[in-house]
Parts: sequence; C-alpha cells; structure tokens
Amino acid sequence: MPKDFFDVLAIGDLVVDFVVEIDHFPVEAGHFQIDRGHVLEPGGACNLLIAAARIGLKSGALSRVGDDLHGHFLLDVLAGEGVDVSAVEISTQKRTVVVLTLVAGGEHTFIGGMQASPDAAIPDDWRERIRHSRALFVEGYAFAELSPGMVIDAIATAQAAGTPIFFDPGPEVHNLGKERLELALSASRVVLLTAEEAALTTGIDDPVQAAQRLLGFGPEWVVVKQSGAGCTICTADGHIQIPGYTVTVQDTSGAGDSFDAGIIYGYLHGWSPERTGRFANAIGAVTVSKLGAGRQVATRAEVEALLGERITEIVNGE
Repeated sequence: MPKDFFDVLAIGDLVVDFVVEIDHFPVEAGHFQIDRGHVLEPGGACNLLIAAARIGLKSGALSRVGDDLHGHFLLDVLAGEGVDVSAVEISTQKRTVVVLTLVAGGEHTFIGGMQASPDAAIPDDWRERIRHSRALFVEGYAFAELSPGMVIDAIATAQAAGTPIFFDPGPEVHNLGKERLELALSASRVVLLTAEEAALTTGIDDPVQAAQRLLGFGPEWVVVKQSGAGCTICTADGHIQIPGYTVTVQDTSGAGDSFDAGIIYGYLHGWSPERTGRFANAIGAVTVSKLGAGRQVATRAEVEALLGERITEIVNGE
C-alpha cells in the first residue's frame, strides 16, 4: 500500500437514519402528526465520508455493519459515492444501527440504540490503512457503536504513525468519561465541537475561552461550531470568528459532520483557519437546506455556487 493511500479514514459510527419531518415538537402520545416528508439515508460518520468524497478527498470507512438489509444498504450507498468500504466487516453477530430522526422547524431529535463490541483491538488491515492515511476522523459515537477498546487502539495507531487525528466528540461527550475524553483530546491535531459541547467539556460558557482551555490538551486547532452564526477557530496564534451563510434551514441533521469534512480538507491543503472555516461553513449551510443527510449532504458544485468561486481557485490563491 503506497504512502498516504487515503486522505481521511473514519472509524466506526456507520448508521442508517430514517428521517421524518413532522409538524412540531414535542411529540405526544395519542396525538396525530402529519408526515411532511421522510427519507432513508446513511448517517453518522457516513455523512463525513460522503461529504469528503464529494469535495475531492479519498475517504474510507473502518467499521462493522450487520449482515442485514440496512448494512448492505449502507455499503452500497457509500460505494456509490466513491467511499472505500473494502475494510468494513459484515458481521452476523451485529445488527446495523438504525436511528429514527424526527425533524420539525429545522430542529431534530434522535431515537436509536447502540451495542458495543467486546473487542479491544482493531484488525491488522485497519491498522495498516491508518498508517497510510493523511487523517483519521474519530467521533464520540464510535466508542459506543464500535467499542472503546477498538477506538483507543485506532487512536494509538494513528499517533504512532504520525497520522493526524480529527476528533468530534458530538452529543456523546457527556458519556465518554473523563479518561477517554482527555485521551482523545490530547491525541488530536484538530478538535471539532459545538458551543454547547465545548461548555460541557470545559465548564466554560464562553466559546473562545472554552476553546482556549481545550488548546491546553495539545491540539493545533480547536473549532467551535456555532450553527447559523458560523464558527470560531482557535490556535496558539489567537482566534478568528468566521460568519455563517444565510440559508433557509430545513434540517440540521448531518450539518456538523459535513462541516467537519470541510475543516479536514482545508487543514490537509494547508489553508488558513479563516479560509478553511469559510469553506466548512458553506458545506454546512448547503446541507441544512435539505431534508436528511447522507446523499443529501452538500455537493462540490453547490458549495462552489454558494462561495461564488471554484474550490481549485481557493486552493491556488487567496
């Protein structure tokens, strides 16, 4: 396998999202709501992988799915989007995770369940791929969907190989535990999280101060996602607020994952934090304008249309 065979690999968190748009929250027993639209799409890390492939990164999945209808659906869709799934294991001992996502007024809630594997080590094939990737993406959900031991092993493998880790704890941040969370933070080159997650992690409500505290664990960049307000990126040189784009929000599902793909792209191409944040904001903005994620995440053409410039031109000059 040649050096840097992959641009980015994502470990674990391959799930199916059944997204249903309803009238309003809360959902109450005995009250009927009209289905305003529904889609069945890949979710979780699939959003990152598809978005990355669409903007030109060679992406691959390291995970397990069940030998069931939903598992084969995931693999077929990912392969069709150009994501390498040759290392994904199909297991008769696992049921593919299906998440019911209810959407109303642009907000969403998840209903699902995960059962971690007892395995404490990753397969040798995954280890070799991590050594030959330019980046490893780790989500907090991977600890619950795959197994804590396997994720920790993958992180250690990336560290030993010098493969940059991009860590997004996500809503699972409150379940990771102090030891696992600090291990992932200290191993990461870039940490990506929402303002709410940054506050939960640090106990600091101010996004900039929280990001500065997280820099103390060792990452080069801490990226705080702030929905329609854009994002803040903190480095040792300071911080910059990059405003978002005004769009009509239909569903925020997958916006954070697809945003992460833009951050990885910019970082790997040596872009400045400002340019990278602007690009990632555009990917997130396009994604929230659609119902569901998966195959609904932003395309390269849609992002270029919102930015008003071609990605290749961004790469080659200011």
